[in-house]
Parts: sequence; C-alpha cells; structure tokens
Amino acid sequence: MVCCTRLFRWLVPWLLLSISTAPGAAPSGDRQIAQVRQSLALLLPDVLPDSIRPTPIPGLFEVVVGARLVYVTGDGRYLIEGEIIDLEQQKNLTNPRLNEVTVAAVDAIGEQNMLIFEPAGPARYSVTVFTDIDSAYSRKLHQEIEQYTRRGIRVRYLFYPRAGLESSSFDKAAAVWCSPDRTRALREAMAGEAVEAASCVNPVGDHWRLGGRMGISGAPVIVLENGDMLPGYVSAERLYEVLGKIRRLKP
Repeated sequence: MVCCTRLFRWLVPWLLLSISTAPGAAPSGDRQIAQVRQSLALLLPDVLPDSIRPTPIPGLFEVVVGARLVYVTGDGRYLIEGEIIDLEQQKNLTNPRLNEVTVAAVDAIGEQNMLIFEPAGPARYSVTVFTDIDSAYSRKLHQEIEQYTRRGIRVRYLFYPRAGLESSSFDKAAAVWCSPDRTRALREAMAGEAVEAASCVNPVGDHWRLGGRMGISGAPVIVLENGDMLPGYVSAERLYEVLGKIRRLKP
C-alpha cells in the first residue's frame, strides 16, 4: 500500500570506496561519533551530516544527510545501506526513522515555497505531492483537486519536472510559479494550455533536487503526514481511507 523500501542510488559511489582509518582499537561513545564525522569529512568534504547517532547495534551509527539515511561503523571503515530489522521484536527500525527524516526534509522547504490548495472548511489531513505538469497522472490528480479538498485533505504541491532542470517541463513549472495567479496558471497548464512564459526567483529547482535526494523518479508521488510515500495517482476516496487508517494507527 505504501512505499516502504527506498533504494539510495546516490550511495553507489560511496559503496565503491572504503572509509578507512588507522588501525587500532575502536573508540567508543562521542569519540566514535567524532571519528565517523571525520572519516566522512575526509572522503566526502562536500557532504555535511545533519546528525550522527548510535543505533541499537553496538558500534553502528545512523548518519542523516538531508533526506538520506545510511549506517556507518564506529571505526569509520564501513558504510551500510539498507534496513535494520529487530527479529526479536519483529520491528523495522529503519523505516520509522526514514519517515521522520522525510517529513523534516519536506517541511524544510517551507510552505511559502509550496503551492497549496486548502479545503473550504477545516483541514483534516495534509499531504505533499510532487507533481509534473507533463505527467498524465499528475494532470489527472489535479483535475480532481476539489475532490481531495472536499474531503478535508490539504494538498501542498512541490514541482518535480522529471525531464530535469533544462527541460520544458521545468520551464512550465517556473512559469506557473511566477504567474500573478498561480492557481489559475496551474489549472491551465494541467489542462494542456500554454502558460505565458515568466521568470522570477522560484523554488522549482529546490523541489526537483529534494525529489532526487528522496529517490523519486516519477510523478505524482504523495508524501503522507507520517512520511510514507505513495507513488502514482491515488483517488481522493482511496487517499482519504489511507490517511484515516494511518491516523487511527498513530500512537
């Protein structure tokens, strides 16, 4: 139902390298965190971890960079991509943390940099949708936007032009953002109508880069309140059911 496993293609170059340190006994506690940070700084000077913290596994540390989460051994030598499963408790320890990281990364964009469609009444739920004006299913979702808002679903749009930063899809998204009436411009663009070209400082590039860091490759992708992601078109009725179930399961 929801996207639970995410492959981090951006890690492939990392996995071809060894984050090695001088031989000797592994340090502990804060020294291990410092060593992990130092090893990453030496190997990837342009990557600044947002956080490094211990996992339940002795000697293994969680490293978060933006919307990315990996594990590094305390001696700074091995980087591990994947999920940690607690077999005794039958719990996936990675997905909840990855969801938290996802929510934080999306919220960091700031609602002032999103195109938001509000319900007429109180909002019961809020979702973030990565959309592409040239995606048939993104268009289908937007053509039904009132069905979502009528159910109390607040829709926050981020643009993800799949063809990239130099594409006509990107230009259309930028033109919508720079339009004096963004709501109308988006409606026209999603209907296949031409939107008057306009340029301004816009967040479309930031949207696109965030989507790439999150492993998104298509559109639409719906990010739920708990960080789960639903790829592709989901009807308003089905989305409302999913959101209600998540809310009921929330501790």
